Amino acid sequence: MIIKIVAAGSNLFSKLYRRSPEEMLVGVDGGIHDIVKKGLVVDLGIGDFDSCNIEDVVNSCSKVKVYPKEKDYSDLELAIREVISLPHEKIVIYNATGGRLDHFYANLNILIKYSQYNLEIVDTANLIRIINQSTKLEKTPYQYLSFFALEEETIITLKGFKYELSGYHLEPMDNLCLSNELVGDGYLDVNDKKLLVIESNNPENK
Repeated sequence: MIIKIVAAGSNLFSKLYRRSPEEMLVGVDGGIHDIVKKGLVVDLGIGDFDSCNIEDVVNSCSKVKVYPKEKDYSDLELAIREVISLPHEKIVIYNATGGRLDHFYANLNILIKYSQYNLEIVDTANLIRIINQSTKLEKTPYQYLSFFALEEETIITLKGFKYELSGYHLEPMDNLCLSNELVGDGYLDVNDKKLLVIESNNPENK
């Protein structure tokens, strides 16, 4: 099953959504409306509902969980915590990149914090995920791949890329691996350190 979480940011879900054979649709606060606009049923609505009226969404959701406005976790993190125990192939997060930069940074922190549950953040030009093991990488609709170390003592090898590396010591804040490109099927070898991986296109190519 693929769990699809629709946050309350700029509505890119409507452009990106493709039905999966087995999926769960989770609406976070105002993101519920973006699911409903596609004529879909919200399996779970969650949040403090400060950006939409709870009475308006109850009838659109199979299940609703309401949290107080004053809380220790963002609505998106509450949604993640609610579903990570469910069997799933991956969790895809929509509408989490536009708008306020502090919210986007917080969402990246969520991606890193819960990386063992195979999370992705997507928008119309980017796919963001965490990798901490050797991985085969195939060509996708995204032109560029960038790799950023999240931990000290990260060592990576890149094969099948325009710019290859062998046993390179990639430290946090090292931007050497910005905007690389696959020339065929590629291979990323990394020790057991977390890498932030961003696949992207230029906005005009989205």
